[in-house]
Amino acid sequence: MTPLNRSLLVSVLQPPAEEQQNAFYLPEDVVTNKKQFEVVEVIEVSSESKFVNKLNRGDRIVVEGQMLRNIEVLGTTATLIEDNYVLAKV
Repeated sequence: MTPLNRSLLVSVLQPPAEEQQNAFYLPEDVVTNKKQFEVVEVIEVSSESKFVNKLNRGDRIVVEGQMLRNIEVLGTTATLIEDNYVLAKV
């Protein structure tokens, strides 16, 4: 999968916290997470992203955990995040 529209394809390094009951509806592609921030590994950066020349495959970055989105396409699940939710490079 190739990320587009300022998205980054990432892999979550720590397993998400156990599932919890939400008091409101969340779309299924939103990763529910108790952690406000999450460390992820960069797999690929969209050519439209402001980080295209700053982040490389394998870099570890800190992102807003609740903004991670799981997308299932053709039997494969990918985790994406928009570049405006990237906070730091570790």
